[in-house]
Amino acid sequence: MDKIKGLLFGILYGLVARGIFALEVSEKAIFQTYGLMTLSFLFIVPFVIGLIVAYNYDHLISSRKVLKISMPVLSIIGLIGLSVFFGQEGIICALMAVPIFAVMALLGGLIGVRIFERNKNKLTISLLVLLPFVIAPIENSLGLTDKIFTETTSIEISSTDHEVWKNITRVQEISKEENNLTVFQIMGFPRPLKAELDTIAVGGIRKAIFDRGLFFTETVTEVADKRILAFDIKADPSSIPPTALDKHVLVGGQYFDVLEGRYEIEKLSDSKVRLHLTSKFRLSTGFNFYSGLWSQLIMSDIQKNILTIIKERSERV
Repeated sequence: MDKIKGLLFGILYGLVARGIFALEVSEKAIFQTYGLMTLSFLFIVPFVIGLIVAYNYDHLISSRKVLKISMPVLSIIGLIGLSVFFGQEGIICALMAVPIFAVMALLGGLIGVRIFERNKNKLTISLLVLLPFVIAPIENSLGLTDKIFTETTSIEISSTDHEVWKNITRVQEISKEENNLTVFQIMGFPRPLKAELDTIAVGGIRKAIFDRGLFFTETVTEVADKRILAFDIKADPSSIPPTALDKHVLVGGQYFDVLEGRYEIEKLSDSKVRLHLTSKFRLSTGFNFYSGLWSQLIMSDIQKNILTIIKERSERV
């Protein structure tokens, strides 16, 4: 038991902290932690897990330093694995959390070994476990930071601008066989099904439909025949089924929203074009530097899939 108590205590602390933070601003909350999408939870909780593991393993001899270093990561894997297994966390959010959780837990473990080798004091570790709950109210007083990101993806298509234009203005039903399975679809993002446009003119309404009941209502803002189709995007979070997306990556929600989309056809020759797809989206977190990386990867992945489908359809003629 002594050999794994650090691992178990780390997992237990993580589960308890997650439960408290998940209460968000509920009146039932003992501590007002303001939710899971905070620096306090995503960065400080795993750091403290590393400290807890180090506190319980600082007696290990030098030949077992590898065990000391790796044990915080095992605690993180256990914490996230149990959260997903019991349905408390979706796969998308879990996978996004793994890298930063692992890094912060390792950092906590390395610092903890230095601290507790000098002074293994129960009062010290008791105070440190309260660190996320002390920082959370301070973080909340600073508020969320909005940041607008733009992601552009391009593809060359051996077809005419006329054929490509037809395939971007109205996207016919996409079969499972035609859809290119992407990394983020495997993670749980809904796959695209079709896009309907009532009229190819400014003010026209385009409806982008995905599986699991997810759809976006888009209003055309710019049209240049066979060259540009741009639109504003509106998502109603209340209309999105709970099975479609994790609530922390809900489009139109508190933390994330897609604002605009834009297709541009660059004519290279009579039989070749370059198609550009640009998306503009908002992030509102206290760690946009990290969530922005994931959001750009996701948008790039989604856009590559859409462009590949358009390419294959346009070249099929």
